Amino acid sequence: MAFRMASLIPARKVWASGLAGVVAATAGAALRQYAGVDIPDEVLAYGVTAISSATAYMVPPAARDIIVHADEVVRGTGGV
Repeated sequence: MAFRMASLIPARKVWASGLAGVVAATAGAALRQYAGVDIPDEVLAYGVTAISSATAYMVPPAARDIIVHADEVVRGTGGV
């Protein structure tokens, strides 16, 4: 069974984690270039991954996302 997105608009958690990853990578690059802080590539990659994952975990789903999920559950049980 192929996975199909219910909507072309990403969930709020996806937007937040993507934005947090971009901000973390930009902050790391700015620290390297302008502040002269020596950050190894691996540490920067781990930091970006940790920040974006933690953001995705902490951001609650939007009401629209909950409604879409509930609709999928009802349709999956044969209720509609």
